Amino acid sequence: MWGFRRTPSRRVGGTDAGAALVSAALGTDPVLRAGCASVAEGELDAGLTLLAETRQDPEARAYRAEALGRAAADDPAEVAALARTGAGSGGGPQQADVLLWLGHALLAGAVRRSGGSAPADRKGTEAALEEARGPFEAAALLDTDDAAPWAALQTVAMGLGADRADKDRLWAETTARAPHLFPAHATRVRTLASTRGGSVEEMFATAGAAADSAPEGSPLPAVLALAHAEHLRAEERRLTEEGKSAFIVRMALGRLHGEPIEELFGLARAWAGTAVPHVRDVQAHHLFGWAFHRAGLTDAARWHLAAADGYVCDLPWSFFGDARTEAARAMADLGLDRPSAGPGR
Repeated sequence: MWGFRRTPSRRVGGTDAGAALVSAALGTDPVLRAGCASVAEGELDAGLTLLAETRQDPEARAYRAEALGRAAADDPAEVAALARTGAGSGGGPQQADVLLWLGHALLAGAVRRSGGSAPADRKGTEAALEEARGPFEAAALLDTDDAAPWAALQTVAMGLGADRADKDRLWAETTARAPHLFPAHATRVRTLASTRGGSVEEMFATAGAAADSAPEGSPLPAVLALAHAEHLRAEERRLTEEGKSAFIVRMALGRLHGEPIEELFGLARAWAGTAVPHVRDVQAHHLFGWAFHRAGLTDAARWHLAAADGYVCDLPWSFFGDARTEAARAMADLGLDRPSAGPGR
């Protein structure tokens, strides 16, 4: 598997490589990206069509709803108006589609506000998350078989610091409908991080169970790499709060090594050997690519980050700085070419 190699014509620095990367926030499928562009210009019919096509596919539904929500985050009022008076006001499947979309538009807006540390910033983020909760709950009531609103409610609960019983309830509701839904497992792993009241042991046990039970060809095992990223971020934060210098923190954390990275290597290799196309493939490539770069497994890291095809995901890079910058630095370190044309161009 790791025989994939590139001989770049020139090495590019982090800034140049970062400028060439394309955010995967609006999806990696050209049809979805085109739909998001239409939505951003106020043409909501494209979003309705894209969501209607996913009613029997939880992975595609959650993925498209997230992307369309980000596309509408600057003006969620248009989607809200559609829910009140337009195509989504008559009940039935289309209303569930619109409410799911509205929830994600509000959630995307809340995530954008979440960087501030002042009390007023925190209160604003909490208010935005509470606003997003309503449409998701309404969508879940309209379509009782749909896992997507429950998965999104997990994210809302994580952002609000909900109690463990509520988080467990939402997790149970989601997995009862879609046992292997990638974003649900990713959120569950993050929810169980020690920084959110969980424990290292439980977080890794949950991620490992998801990897072990994943359907053949699914990218779901990559959530174990996400657990490693959450753990390293927590350790970095702990050492920094103890007053350690940036140099000492880097030296203390070091590389991933030993049995954990061997386990990840085996999971990634098994996935690559049986993979079937999946909407979260690029996300999985970034998770594995980050882990192998951190472990010094150059060929494996290069293979995965090249397979991302010029797209960049926030996770896990954003745990350690600006996502685009961190990913570009890793790619430059691996000698990957700047994408010549770029995805979707």
